[in-house]
Amino acid sequence: MLLFASRWLPDERLTTEATTEYLLEAHLADDSALVGKTIEQAGLRHLDELFLAEIIRKEKLIRPVARYDVLEAGDKLIFTGNVHKVNSLKQFSGLQLFADKNGLATQNLTEVIIKEESVLSGKTLKSSGFRARFDAAVVAVRRDGERVSGKLGEIELKAGDFLLLATGPDFAGRHNLSKNFYVLSGIKPENMLSGWRERLTWVGFAAMIGVSVTTGISLLAAAIFLLAALVFSGCLTVNEIKRRFPVEIWVVVTSALCVATAMNNTGLSLAISQFAGNVLAGQPAMLTFVGIFILTYLLTEVITNNAAAALMFPIAYSLATGIGADPMPMVMGVAFAASASFITPYGYQTNLMVFNASNYRLKHFLQVGTPVGITYIGVCVLLIPLVFPF
Repeated sequence: MLLFASRWLPDERLTTEATTEYLLEAHLADDSALVGKTIEQAGLRHLDELFLAEIIRKEKLIRPVARYDVLEAGDKLIFTGNVHKVNSLKQFSGLQLFADKNGLATQNLTEVIIKEESVLSGKTLKSSGFRARFDAAVVAVRRDGERVSGKLGEIELKAGDFLLLATGPDFAGRHNLSKNFYVLSGIKPENMLSGWRERLTWVGFAAMIGVSVTTGISLLAAAIFLLAALVFSGCLTVNEIKRRFPVEIWVVVTSALCVATAMNNTGLSLAISQFAGNVLAGQPAMLTFVGIFILTYLLTEVITNNAAAALMFPIAYSLATGIGADPMPMVMGVAFAASASFITPYGYQTNLMVFNASNYRLKHFLQVGTPVGITYIGVCVLLIPLVFPF
């Protein structure tokens, strides 16, 4: 189905150039030698792989920029093109990049994508406190499928935007990076294991699984022992654990357990079971299974897969109990439905990465994802009851 539906995807050969262009901002200082010169005289007309797209003069936007336009002190020059040529702008006296104001070098740049759940979504660089939050400054911005215009600090950021960052020494160690960005390039991991520590980690992981399988020790207890060994040996640090601790998943799962407990204590779970038993009396369990699967699938398209599974699990279990069916097919239906997101770019992280890297739009996900999703639902609805019968 994916092979068949791919005919509706855009031709990448026609859009490759558009996906490589960033928007850069440079400020013309009052004492710059370029003040009073035309674009042609200043040498900004024929830059190597960079194009002067706009000039922002106070509240006035000059676009397109003509060769005879005269530069004035305080102008914001907006460039587009190959960001790897950004340092070529430093040859011009008094031309200061947006990131230069923060005192960060632009020799080594890091490229990131803003996550859907990032605190930056819907905010501007100025209002987000970007430098203090991440120890980094934005050199350039790119947004696929849409033109970005205006001052860099006043652009409202969106999930999926590409940012080119000049980073400080503390950037790689910030605990909030993984919550806000997908880091594409520019950062070398500081905590890569090697030598005996790498071997210890592999052996410890295998031993944890082996002990859990062959003895009565639970997997959780074995994992706690392995964690203690890794910390004691220096393979892990407390700060690394804090930075990578999946707070969101724990909150979602804990909240779901609290909701399930509340449903049991208040009698809501029993009421749902009795309602399902009355309504579905005489109806095949397959009907309930299909309803649970489709509802979970729709939820995972708009919220996270973890949240969808946590919300639907107690309901699926209660419905199965209410009609006197084996709950395993319902549980597996929730698991499979929550693990698939094809119709929207925001349902899962990899969708968002592909959405930006390939210059797709929402209509492309709908055109291709809908038939793929329907096929997936059909196959799961047919096969799960065969493997896990009611």
